[in-house]
Amino acid sequence: MDDKLLPENAKPFLRWAGGKRRLVPFLVKHIPPDFSNNNRYYEPFLGAGSLFFRLKPFKAALSDNNQDLIECYRAIQKRPDLIAKYLRQHLLNNCENYYYNMRKRYNKSPLSIAKAALFIYLNRTCFNGIWRVNESGEFNVPYGRIEIPPLPSKEDLLNVSQTLTKATIIHSDYKQVVKHVSEGDFIYFDPPYPPLNGTSFFTHYTKERFNKKDHAELASLVNMLNKKGCYIMVSNADTPYIRGLYGDTFNIYELEVVRWIRTDGKRYKVQEIVITNYEV
Repeated sequence: MDDKLLPENAKPFLRWAGGKRRLVPFLVKHIPPDFSNNNRYYEPFLGAGSLFFRLKPFKAALSDNNQDLIECYRAIQKRPDLIAKYLRQHLLNNCENYYYNMRKRYNKSPLSIAKAALFIYLNRTCFNGIWRVNESGEFNVPYGRIEIPPLPSKEDLLNVSQTLTKATIIHSDYKQVVKHVSEGDFIYFDPPYPPLNGTSFFTHYTKERFNKKDHAELASLVNMLNKKGCYIMVSNADTPYIRGLYGDTFNIYELEVVRWIRTDGKRYKVQEIVITNYEV
């Protein structure tokens, strides 16, 4: 691992269900030992981008199927100062009534820098930081009753913008973005997990759902990319189905994490796995 990938000040600016902020130390221990800045880092299920912000690779292709999420990253990449200005206004006006008015505005607004700032505001003030949309693609999470939401500061946004300077940010299906990978590139797949004990709540990032067939297609793609000489890491739930998809071809590392379970509003320890095509 090249020393130039060591962390600086930029950090994730969103809360994201299934996000890897707390798991980054474990993930970093399992990145390819030989990966360097001469190659490209891919993260096709970007979300909050916790591993990207930890590694800060010089060459990165960041993508997600959530268009509003991607437009938010692009807005910060280009105009962090304006995003910060909008967020200050939201912070001053924050209350339950204001939240629901902004949620309604968000769902009716076209893509813009103002909408990108709303994306961050709603994400930071909604219940449990969950990003969920209905079948019509409308954000519908209730107010989280956070009097002073932890919105990113102007300095935070400037650091994020600087880190994103040379990144390619793409609104794309995960299959499309990895079509041009080369030998030595590092791809980190963090798909929506299959539901465990009612946690299907976590898979509603877009109006399209990620089901068992999608997980099988992802595993098939991983097998194909493995033949190209890429470094691959996959995070997923520890289930017999997921393990069966990757068989004996890949290395599987287990870890225990705490997740919030929708059915009773409590947090439980659940087993997850990290799958790689290389040894660490």
